[in-house]
Amino acid sequence: MAYTPTGMQALFPVYLGRMPSHDDDRDAYDSSVSQNENNLNQNLELLFNKLLELESAFADYTEGENQ
Repeated sequence: MAYTPTGMQALFPVYLGRMPSHDDDRDAYDSSVSQNENNLNQNLELLFNKLLELESAFADYTEGENQ
């Protein structure tokens, strides 16, 4: 079975926000951190799924060589 490349999905941008100063809104900062955390988790899930796909393709390839 030949490996068919599926490409890589676009990753979500992650911005590391600076700690708010005393004049900044704490809720806005917390919301920004939460959104970045969600984007980072989505990126890690996309990378994990791609690794599983590659591992499966490699296993199929090496299994075909051994036959």
